[in-house]
Amino acid sequence: MADTYGALLKQEVEQHQREWEAARVYLLQNGVDATRFSMEECQAWMRKVRKGGLFLRRLDSYQTREVKWLRKPFFQGSAFHLLAGKKGQGKGTFLAGLAARVTTGRMYRDEARQVLLVTSEDSIELDFRPRFLAAEGEPLFLHVVNGNFRLPRDIEFLKQAARDLGEDVPVGLIAVDPLGNHLADKDTDGEGAVRAAIGPLNALADELDCMVFGVRHLTKSGDGGALSSVLGSTAWVDVPRCVIVMARDDEDEMVFHAQVVAGNRGPRSSARAFRMNLVDVDGAREITFFDGLGDSDKDVDELLAAPAKAKRDSRSAKARGLILEVLEEAGGVMGSDELDARVAVACGIEARTVRNLRAELKGYGLVKPLPEKDEHGTVVRWSVKRAEVPASVLSTESRARPEHQLPEDWGIAA
Repeated sequence: MADTYGALLKQEVEQHQREWEAARVYLLQNGVDATRFSMEECQAWMRKVRKGGLFLRRLDSYQTREVKWLRKPFFQGSAFHLLAGKKGQGKGTFLAGLAARVTTGRMYRDEARQVLLVTSEDSIELDFRPRFLAAEGEPLFLHVVNGNFRLPRDIEFLKQAARDLGEDVPVGLIAVDPLGNHLADKDTDGEGAVRAAIGPLNALADELDCMVFGVRHLTKSGDGGALSSVLGSTAWVDVPRCVIVMARDDEDEMVFHAQVVAGNRGPRSSARAFRMNLVDVDGAREITFFDGLGDSDKDVDELLAAPAKAKRDSRSAKARGLILEVLEEAGGVMGSDELDARVAVACGIEARTVRNLRAELKGYGLVKPLPEKDEHGTVVRWSVKRAEVPASVLSTESRARPEHQLPEDWGIAA
């Protein structure tokens, strides 16, 4: 009898503990730190929260927390970041590299974490996956959200997905690229619509103890500076804990700068420089990859406002046009090494620079690499094929969207 009573008492205590823990978790999810609450206090607070009304909390029920810097001042744990830049400024390469570092323990102090990715612009198989592999990421820890994702409607989906994944390995990064494509309200300049959509991302990052990154395109000239280029709604700058803007260097077109232009927790104006290199990965060739160059002394405001270095008569602009001309003369296809050598000699530049320019043309769908394989399926040679200008570049609609147009300073008429 005593044994039976003891077993029942133990079950009752365990049930009480489970209910107590469940109550604490529920309150935490609703913004109440119940770490120090008794079961009775938890139940009282749950009644208040469930009513959906206003309630008071004494300051001693809160905890003092220190900002968790992963890489000061660029990366904060438990914070929403905005990554902004014009088309072709390396945002996709930067984001893929960040995700790779998170999945391999290079961001969270040797702790590998998982990544949730929402993207509707770059192809996963042609763009993101190769860049992620080039940065030596772990594919088992990256999960792509499929379906018609919308903010703020699908915040709860992200929460639950992160919790489910976190039972094995915690989520360290949630990325949405670009944010504008995933707003429930199509007005990306309306203050109310933008704030309602991206406002919950701070709470999401805080609750899940992870970074949240959103990407926004800059479509203005940049003459008014980085912040005015981001703006439409001031919420784009006011809501994120950190706003990072990327811009191409004005002297070396394969160097890019990332600078913190807004934030309320750390120093602003800090900048880092990166060199874009091309590397081969399994199944793809000439994939963009960033090597860090250290601190930058250049200002993205000046870089955005400055005219592009490569004018129509520059060697780079000449080389881009010549790549397309040589391919057309060759019937549309030529070996990559032969093409690079021919254009390099004609324009007085290095073959490596030609490869970089081909990567830019590939990004706009003007050329594409073709692998030539032997009978065993091994790639023995790479060729380059001239492609038709994609409809997204030629369409009247795209001409009203500067981020989809060919840069004017390329000297190529679409």
